[in-house]
Amino acid sequence: MDDITLIMPTIPHFARRLLASLFLLSVSLNFLPSISHAADAKATARLKALFLTGGGYHDYQKLAPFLTTNLSQLVNVKFDISFDMEKLKDGHFADGYDLVVYDVCFDEMDKAILENALKVTRDGKPAVMIHCAVHAFRKSGQVHEWENLCGMRSKVHDRFEPFTTEKLDPVHPVTKNFSADWKTPGDELYQTIELIPGSHPLLKAKSPQDGREHTVCWVHAFGKGRVFATTLGHDFKTAESPDYLHLLSAGLLWACDKLNPDGTPKPGYEAMK
Repeated sequence: MDDITLIMPTIPHFARRLLASLFLLSVSLNFLPSISHAADAKATARLKALFLTGGGYHDYQKLAPFLTTNLSQLVNVKFDISFDMEKLKDGHFADGYDLVVYDVCFDEMDKAILENALKVTRDGKPAVMIHCAVHAFRKSGQVHEWENLCGMRSKVHDRFEPFTTEKLDPVHPVTKNFSADWKTPGDELYQTIELIPGSHPLLKAKSPQDGREHTVCWVHAFGKGRVFATTLGHDFKTAESPDYLHLLSAGLLWACDKLNPDGTPKPGYEAMK
């Protein structure tokens, strides 16, 4: 330190300014990799989801891109949309994806397709079930096991009309920030026949027709896989609701174990800015 003190005053003023500038440049260059590393960490944290859709009774050609676009603006996820269920004949159809989303409404399905779908979640791949996925494949031989995957048995629904939801678990991460009395301007209220043992109900709704109450949102585990499901979401009257989109995004993150107890995304899984 003494040597430096003796030498520094002998350096001309312009030279000292040059050295100071070089020092600051060196510090900046050394700091840049840490910024880049943080950005890379966030980019590599992005979830990749396979969004399977299609079938009758719904406008999936418009709903699927609307939902995936809006969900991508809420959480750090990239979707691949597929209307081709035939790809599920390959037992490795979900390789490379962090989760599989089912927004489908097919009455029948090839046995191999359903068996592969069941196996993928049973082996640990997270799944999200939207609306008619809970009623799907009712004419298939594996429908009972599909219902076990969904977490609820339901065969029919009330007529399309407005109804209000009620929280069954206000402290669960998925519903913690959800509106206490959210009302859809129109949807189909699926009638609950049985909530599969182990399913944890999050939201219910009372039928405007007969006063019976039905579970409309829940979580559970199927084998090693975490499953989030909701029967809400028939068309844009529900899909365009910011509350509904936040519910789906929270459920998606929960299924992937990327949701904090306070209902916020874990670091790196917030929406990309």
